[in-house]
Amino acid sequence: MEKSRKILMLNALTEQSGSGVRFWSIAQEIARRGHAVFFLERAIAEDGRVKVKELRYRSVRETGLLWLDILRATLMNVIHGLVFRPEYVFALKPMPNTAIPALFLKKVFKSKVIVDIDDLDFEYYPDSITRQLVRFFFKCFPPRFDLITTHNGYLKQIIIDEIRIPPEKIYSLAQGIEIEEFLHAAPATHYQKKWNLQPDDNIVVYSASLGITSDFQLVLPMLIEFLKSCNDAKILVVGEGVQKKHFIKKIEAYGLQEQIFFTGYINHAEMPSVLKLAKVGINYMAPTQANRCRASIKVREYLAAGLNVVCNPVGDSEVFGDHVTLCSTLKEYPEAIRAALEVKAQDRIGSAQAFLEANYSWPDLIEHFLAHVME
Repeated sequence: MEKSRKILMLNALTEQSGSGVRFWSIAQEIARRGHAVFFLERAIAEDGRVKVKELRYRSVRETGLLWLDILRATLMNVIHGLVFRPEYVFALKPMPNTAIPALFLKKVFKSKVIVDIDDLDFEYYPDSITRQLVRFFFKCFPPRFDLITTHNGYLKQIIIDEIRIPPEKIYSLAQGIEIEEFLHAAPATHYQKKWNLQPDDNIVVYSASLGITSDFQLVLPMLIEFLKSCNDAKILVVGEGVQKKHFIKKIEAYGLQEQIFFTGYINHAEMPSVLKLAKVGINYMAPTQANRCRASIKVREYLAAGLNVVCNPVGDSEVFGDHVTLCSTLKEYPEAIRAALEVKAQDRIGSAQAFLEANYSWPDLIEHFLAHVME
């Protein structure tokens, strides 16, 4: 057992973001190792986060004004940090509400400060002042940190080339997963009833943000085409975001509201049981620079839950090439999904889960990470 350390973790976003899921998983695993972890995040939605007894947690409800949430979180992070007196500060994303408090606490307490860069956030904004600001934060804050973590080789190279960070200051912390939770989860029967699903239904799940990073507007025409030749299938769109209402109206215009169902936000703790309702999981990321920097938690979760997976080779999806069906274009998806619904390849599923266990188990990843940070 390592000596217990005081570690302050600052989430720049909300609990509903994919980045927030990654950071919360890291925090829980660090806390399970006996460290005193205090987790702060910018804001929470109405349902909030399922707390765990191993770590301290603070957040507040969203105001609806992003600038106000960021300002409030910056002040909250500084105040809680001064009281907590951390030995280490781990910040998610080089944003003002995480980077400024982290660097301030470094000055006050000589804390070791780490920032996790898991995205090219500025790429999701149109050419505007906001995009330029976020890009400025991306270049300005990281050099002042003691260590940078990232989960994607392409993104690591951008950090080296654009921010001029030496490779020895970058630690590759892969996108992990709580594999056991997915392996042993039972189907969520309460949702089965709520969504009027039958045990023998051909259910396809698409789990993704429906916000500004969403590629669902590209996926939707493909799903409509797929349902033309597979009209007994049902599709669960799991996720929340500002574009959800727009997508629901489009589905209703096609008269497909009985086949394509938007679940809304599902707490991540319930995702293993929700995925167990499906036979196939699909993921699509447009071949943009931002998406090439991502590591798909969805593909990992689909495989861990025992689903047949159809995806495209963007981000780090090619790593799973032996365990998924890769499609070069969206036109290939309908046939690939139909084939995946007809096959239950236990050997392939078993090998995929073993591959995840060997390479993407959070306990192993965090053990190596902490050994590096605290050496």
